[in-house]
Amino acid sequence: MRRPFNRLFLLLGFLIVTLILAATAYMLGMRHLEGQERDFWTSLEWAAETLTTTGYGNDSHWNHPLMVVLVICLQFFGLMVTLSVVPVVLIPWFESRFEARLTQTLPDLEDFVLIYRWGPAVSSLVRDMARQKIPAVILEENESRARWLRDRGHEVAYVSLEEGQLDLGGIERARAIIANGEDHDNAAVIAMARQRGFEGSIYALVDTPKHRRPILLSGADAVYSPMHSLAAGLAAKASDRIAPRVSGIQMLGADIELAELRIGADSEVAGKTLADLHLRSETGATIVGQWVGGEFRGQPSPQTVIEPGAIVVAIGREQSLAKLGELATPLDRSGPLLVIGYGEIGQKLTEMLESVGETVKVLARDPHERLDVCGDALDPQVLEQADIRSARAVILTVSADSTTLFASTIIRDMAPDLPLIAAVDRAENIQRVHRAGADFALSISQVTAQLLGHKLFGEHFIAIEPRMRVFEASAKGLSGLSLANARIAERTGCSVVAIERDGRVLTDIGPTLSFQVEDALFLCGSGEAMNRFFGLFPGARPE
Repeated sequence: MRRPFNRLFLLLGFLIVTLILAATAYMLGMRHLEGQERDFWTSLEWAAETLTTTGYGNDSHWNHPLMVVLVICLQFFGLMVTLSVVPVVLIPWFESRFEARLTQTLPDLEDFVLIYRWGPAVSSLVRDMARQKIPAVILEENESRARWLRDRGHEVAYVSLEEGQLDLGGIERARAIIANGEDHDNAAVIAMARQRGFEGSIYALVDTPKHRRPILLSGADAVYSPMHSLAAGLAAKASDRIAPRVSGIQMLGADIELAELRIGADSEVAGKTLADLHLRSETGATIVGQWVGGEFRGQPSPQTVIEPGAIVVAIGREQSLAKLGELATPLDRSGPLLVIGYGEIGQKLTEMLESVGETVKVLARDPHERLDVCGDALDPQVLEQADIRSARAVILTVSADSTTLFASTIIRDMAPDLPLIAAVDRAENIQRVHRAGADFALSISQVTAQLLGHKLFGEHFIAIEPRMRVFEASAKGLSGLSLANARIAERTGCSVVAIERDGRVLTDIGPTLSFQVEDALFLCGSGEAMNRFFGLFPGARPE
């Protein structure tokens, strides 16, 4: 707010000094070059007329060449000053005078969340809170950003820690504080809030994990690193050792396997429903979900459409999955995971993957002793050098979203069936990265929104990706019913993937197969689907 006034004061000082110097030069020039005496005030009047380009009174002609050059220089100098004053000084000054002022105090709201500093890490969380009618107040130190936020309907308070303009009056009405500034500023804001008696939850987002303990000592309840949270999310997408797509398969025995297959646009199953395909009766494999646009869609019903380009997740015996593989392209589970980019995210991602026994190959532009290949990921020859086609999956962790978009296009062209995972800075670029060819894309704001949303509002507040699980149930209450008559998938969202009968595990289950009272059923579904199943068939719960 003070900057336009500072410019105005500097302009006034500059003009006064310029006028005095020009008047003095003119007075001396007239005396020594033209042989005519001019007093200071007459010279000052001439200087003002010249610099403002308003014209002359008595003095309008000079004889000495140096005097003529002096006058010409001052005329052009005055013209340049006049043209510069309007955009540089006067317009910002008028804007500051007539533009609506930014408030520097907290608004009169109840049960709001106070967010210190706007950024990608909190953007998705703020949008989710708006949908849930939970007010958010943003403390912002950047004036242009504060105005930008206010113009988009956010509650904003323009503050400055360095100038002591942070007023936390009314902070006791907040339900929580999220500190998203520089680490040292976060500590200062947290300490000030605690000094004012704020007893609610305070969460801090840090750039450097080593600052976690000092910020906790400042009064934060929890400290998170968005970069490391994003790395953990990417690791979970890349490795089923960290977050298996479907858990509990081991209870079905050694013969049952899980497979992921890509549905090509030209595949005969693309665009058709499960009811039309009869995949279970034709192949013996069970489709338990599919990845579409980075989202895992579980609990398929007979009307579920197999999307072109999707990655389907199936359970069955080896020969059943092989039959299904004739209709789709099985994803290779051998080979290393290729990490492209070795910044903060890439380093933490590599560390996480190697800690669970994954083989990781790293490609980056800047030299580092850990790199397997050093070069530009946008160069196909460098990707060939990294043997990209033998990789199990590629994870992009480059710094710029534009680079991620272009790299995704190049990699998808070189390896059409290779799973591609991408880290994205801005959440609005996720769909663009998917269209460029990425199977999965995560942004810092997504991961942070899930983490903080869970902490602040509980799991119901955020859309947590449903993890599928295989669980065992008894056939009590289902005896005599066929799979078609029981309509388990339609009523509960669970799929019957196997039946244990007389010591044998049956996976080739048709709609006419009837349940027997001694059968042990193995079903696949989310936690909510499992609860619905046992709620509908309480006698099926194992003893």
